[in-house]
Amino acid sequence: MKRVVREQCKAFDANVVLIEDKASGTQLIQELVAEGVHAVTRYQPQTDKIMRMHAQTAMIENGFVHLPKEAGWLAEYLHELTAFPKGKHDDQVDSTAQMLDWFKRAGQEPQDWMWLQYRRAQARGQEPARPEPLSVMARRLGILRPL
Repeated sequence: MKRVVREQCKAFDANVVLIEDKASGTQLIQELVAEGVHAVTRYQPQTDKIMRMHAQTAMIENGFVHLPKEAGWLAEYLHELTAFPKGKHDDQVDSTAQMLDWFKRAGQEPQDWMWLQYRRAQARGQEPARPEPLSVMARRLGILRPL
């Protein structure tokens, strides 16, 4: 797990790597920090997974969460999001909720963060695809449940 975190941190030039400070995450945090991975940020959950995700629905519905139009992982990710909380897996849902919660607590505007990521990609000579808001994608794919 440490190797994968280090590789992903380097691949994406991450300045923040959220890790839940609970169970095996606590040890992972300690080991990564000891090895000099300074992007590691402890996440202390305040509620259960369902309540954490529920607290983020407005951000998603208001178009602040963007996803690429195409990606190898997209179908699985969307399936997990739409099956939650009754699906077989929920790790991606939980990490999404944690990131959005951390983001809101940090006081950053989502647009500012996305713009920064876009500028970083441009500086590396990459032209990132324009992401599509999750709410728009869900409507387009017919997976947004009516309220």
